[in-house]
Amino acid sequence: MGAAIINEPFRIRGKDQRLKIIIQEGSNEANVNKLIEILIGDGFDFSLEADIMAPVEEAERAVSVGMGIAVKERMPMMEELAKSAGAVLACSRPAAERLQVLPRDRFVGMSGVKFTGTLYIACAISGAGQHLRGISKAHTVVAINKNPDAPIFQNCDYGIVGDMFEIIPILTAKLNSDLPKPDPNAKPVQTKPEEPLYKETKATAKGRYVCPGCGYEYDPDKENQTAFADLPDSWSCPECGVPKKEMISAVTLG
Repeated sequence: MGAAIINEPFRIRGKDQRLKIIIQEGSNEANVNKLIEILIGDGFDFSLEADIMAPVEEAERAVSVGMGIAVKERMPMMEELAKSAGAVLACSRPAAERLQVLPRDRFVGMSGVKFTGTLYIACAISGAGQHLRGISKAHTVVAINKNPDAPIFQNCDYGIVGDMFEIIPILTAKLNSDLPKPDPNAKPVQTKPEEPLYKETKATAKGRYVCPGCGYEYDPDKENQTAFADLPDSWSCPECGVPKKEMISAVTLG
């Protein structure tokens, strides 16, 4: 069974135009209910099915997981969410290479596959620059992460701050319920353009480096004034251990 493709009255936006709405209704259940309400209002129909292992680059929807999944044994919950959402399974590069939760040909990013479909649900993905490159053409990005400062929240349309292990079961159950259909007469909503994550015109961009593994940003203005080039070759990301040579200049991400 291939990924379902439907005509949905999406919000109109161009490249790098994200709504950046963090849903804060109170409880996890209330936040999930609001998210579903918004997505149905945007035209998503969750009565459709898809092959969860269909090619990511050809899919209309994807459920993607990051290092926050912690262990491969927790992947069944992601499979259930993907089935409920009519989506394929995908992941971040660290989740594929370090946790090995999915084959390497399913990681999304600058050096992986590109997702250009209509709905991308990022679960416990920090939002490293190399990952964001892989979803830059996704129409709608939903982020679920317990870290309110995760970069993914600056690069999503809708976000919920919370523990994925509490939110995903609620979201899966809601998607499996008898949901209303989207209004076929709904009109697209024009959104305002947003600034990209990094721009060289920003005074602080030069000298900043971003970890491709977890999204940690090295800013010499906040790191004892030590220039990145002057750090020893043995230096590595303090969050996930990615070596210095793999860090990405923030300027190149604008």
